[in-house]
Amino acid sequence: MDVEYLDEIEEDEELDLYKLVSTDSNDFNQYLLFKGSNLEWFALNVSKIEEVLIFDASIKISHNSDKESYIFGTADIRESMTPLIYFDAWYGNEVLDASEYELIILAYYGGHKMGIVVKEVASICIIEAESMSDNSQTNLKSTFIAKVLIDGEEQMCTIYDGDKMLLDIFDAKEQKQQYLFNSEALKQLKGKMILFADDSRFVRRLVEDLFKALGVTYKIFNDGLFMMEYLESHPHEDVALFITDLEMPKLGGREVIRRIREKDVYKDTPILVHTNMSNNAMESELFEIGANDIIANINMLTLGNAILKELGK
Repeated sequence: MDVEYLDEIEEDEELDLYKLVSTDSNDFNQYLLFKGSNLEWFALNVSKIEEVLIFDASIKISHNSDKESYIFGTADIRESMTPLIYFDAWYGNEVLDASEYELIILAYYGGHKMGIVVKEVASICIIEAESMSDNSQTNLKSTFIAKVLIDGEEQMCTIYDGDKMLLDIFDAKEQKQQYLFNSEALKQLKGKMILFADDSRFVRRLVEDLFKALGVTYKIFNDGLFMMEYLESHPHEDVALFITDLEMPKLGGREVIRRIREKDVYKDTPILVHTNMSNNAMESELFEIGANDIIANINMLTLGNAILKELGK
């Protein structure tokens, strides 16, 4: 697989993300590699990225006086007020002088648009699922570690947990809120089985709390592949609802939906996509292949109401 590198960056031009994305690969396997102040490499899936911009004096910023916030300011980018964060500040690295940061990665997470300010970008490359090692137990802000080639040399790269970033940066109230649902509506959920797949440990934790509040029976998997393997080994499982993330290393949500719909027993079973990375084109495709609804990641109350809607029919 050929990988194009960003060897030369003109100061007055933006990086054309789309020219760098390989045309012969599933976009869920393509990652933008960038460097932290600790000189280690990190990765962000390109499907979450809208654009990469030069971070310089042309970016007008209203700085945040709240020193406890990860958001250090708001920038007017493409006529959109965009919160800015230093990746290093969130990850726990040393925060350098602003002059040492070169780029803004414009990312879209779960209904939130943000600018992630980074020191250096290397390339977009393919990271295959089999090359990833689970790192979520070792580092609470990462999901996987992988080896990648940068300028011909093998480097360790951390794929960080974007959902954890959302929770931290926007101080998501999901972690603290009490889920108050109509008691009569909850009676309709009793005994119904939900299968859920997401590779983010933090999302799985939030969703488990939600399921307990709803009183449903559930099984939670850390990858779509394991959910499908469970179905293969339990061909007569009475599943009332499937919920899947899109970006998972071994088997992503699109393929999960296709495989579920291939099974006659589940051809009419509702499927919710719980993701922080959909766009209009992607949503159209998801509905076409069999998704019933798309719910923004981290918003547990919205997800709970969507579950009540589907299972209360």
